Amino acid sequence: MDAPRVALLGYGEVGHILAAGLAGRVPLRVYDPAYPPGGSHDGETRLPDACELVARNADAVRGADLVLAVTTGADSLAACAESRPHLQPGALYADLSTGAPGDKRRIAELLEPAGAAVVDGAIMAPVPLRGLATPVLASGPGADRFAAVAGGLGMSVTPIGGPPGDAAARKLLRSVLVKGLSALVIESRRAAEEAGLGEWFWGHLLETVTAADEEFVVRLIEGAGQHGVRRVHEMEAATRMLESLGVPDTMTRATTATLDQATRTGVPPVPAPGGASGPGDGRPGRAATG
Repeated sequence: MDAPRVALLGYGEVGHILAAGLAGRVPLRVYDPAYPPGGSHDGETRLPDACELVARNADAVRGADLVLAVTTGADSLAACAESRPHLQPGALYADLSTGAPGDKRRIAELLEPAGAAVVDGAIMAPVPLRGLATPVLASGPGADRFAAVAGGLGMSVTPIGGPPGDAAARKLLRSVLVKGLSALVIESRRAAEEAGLGEWFWGHLLETVTAADEEFVVRLIEGAGQHGVRRVHEMEAATRMLESLGVPDTMTRATTATLDQATRTGVPPVPAPGGASGPGDGRPGRAATG
């Protein structure tokens, strides 16, 4: 079977890593308006020799069996609209951007009448760490075929079923957790440094994160329901401390507001033993955190 002809839209960090992994395996054309052919590119972003950098979207996607769109989420709809007139019937169009679920559904609405098999692809780990083998979740009508084609090229794609938008929802829920945690770590670390407790806090942070297990996560949720008022007062004191240190307290204030809301509306359900979700309303159940 002939190697699929691949178009890569976007040549940022993800794009140049994917290009490096695909170079020499498939006929590959790359388009990014920020990287015109003949332009001056440094060694880190120079296109691999086995790839062709083209000047227009149409030059990349025309005749392609697989289109990998790795633009920013803000540019994903524009890239889709620009590609639409030039896609061949049956082409796989995999949008791997961090667009919202609604954007992924809109891409499907635009491209399916043109005969494309649309894939909502969600990259679920940092691409620099694993390159072409970075885990990708895929939903939409082209997901199964995309998993087969991309898997043959060294990619790690897991179809999850469901329409376009389902993979993006999982990606962005993970983003709420991981990026929110990142912001909390940054804010608390700054406060620790200003308080002269940076070394102690670093050890405490690593101990807390590495020791986390399911019971710990359950206590985070249920404890907020059981001890919400006390936790709000505790976070108000933490806010005053950060103010006195001159440290921005955006996440600390947001935490206070979220805990305060939980005292009025309850907390979300958590999985009970056996896998079913419990009420998650703060009623006594498992041991609570302090």
